[in-house]
Amino acid sequence: MVVISYIVAGILFYGGLGWLGDHFLSTSWMLPVGLIAGLMASIYLIYKRYGSVK
Repeated sequence: MVVISYIVAGILFYGGLGWLGDHFLSTSWMLPVGLIAGLMASIYLIYKRYGSVK
């Protein structure tokens, strides 16, 4: 459940930032970039937290 929360939160946060950037700068490419960046950041955080073996 925590992993899914990381993914959803990352997509929503960075997607929201992309949407705001699109809205205020009158562009159309920031939302998809924000969604992809949020997914990549979420996967990275999940890997760092649960994937590393010490």
